[in-house]
Amino acid sequence: MVGLFLVVRGFGMYQLADHEQHSTQVAIILSGIAAAVIGLVKGKFVLSKTAQKNKTRIYELEDPVRIHQIFAKPFYILIPMMMGLGILLRSYNGYLGGYVVVAAIYCGIGMALIVSSRTYWTTEPTASVPENSQQNGIL
Repeated sequence: MVGLFLVVRGFGMYQLADHEQHSTQVAIILSGIAAAVIGLVKGKFVLSKTAQKNKTRIYELEDPVRIHQIFAKPFYILIPMMMGLGILLRSYNGYLGGYVVVAAIYCGIGMALIVSSRTYWTTEPTASVPENSQQNGIL
């Protein structure tokens, strides 16, 4: 949900870049393509590994699992820091290249979160153990 929220916010900033900062359509399109590619790569190769570790950690929790255990404790410090960074990026966008750059950051991070969230939606395949290996003492 957060990934989708960031992508929507990013599209809104692309509109601001067009209307308020008069960015060219070429700059907006190139920024959007770069954001999508970087987000997809980061989501698949970086954040998916982190999501898999978190999923394993959640599976290892003892029942009943409480909602506050979904994330590791340090992550609850990281969330307000990321929100604050987002506010700073929007506030000082002029120093960073305008809304085109900030929108790319938002969309890229959003795409990475969406891609990596697939880890939570898939189930782990259960490994079937052949009977012969149990009888032969391989396990």
